[in-house]
Amino acid sequence: MINTINQKTKTIAINRFTILILISALFMSVALYIFLANSAVRNLTVLEKMESKKQALSIKVSEMESKRLAFENNINTQKATDLGFVEASNRTFIIKNSSKNSLSLNK
Repeated sequence: MINTINQKTKTIAINRFTILILISALFMSVALYIFLANSAVRNLTVLEKMESKKQALSIKVSEMESKRLAFENNINTQKATDLGFVEASNRTFIIKNSSKNSLSLNK
């Protein structure tokens, strides 16, 4: 029994087809490892570039917002009257929990 197992093992090990399959599996494993490592490095570099672009864009948006706020804060009564706005003559202020001035949709 042991002799037959030894003989079959030697036969399998000597078989060229088995050796070629094992060698090709080894090369395929190495090639797959190299491919996956390369794609991981490539993805990391793309992510880093996108992060730097995102930061630059955030800075640009922040600058544009500050320009807009500066423009809005630059409006005064002279510019408003030049644009056609007029001073309100009859001002009514609504105060919270006030019974005098209440709004309603009932007609």
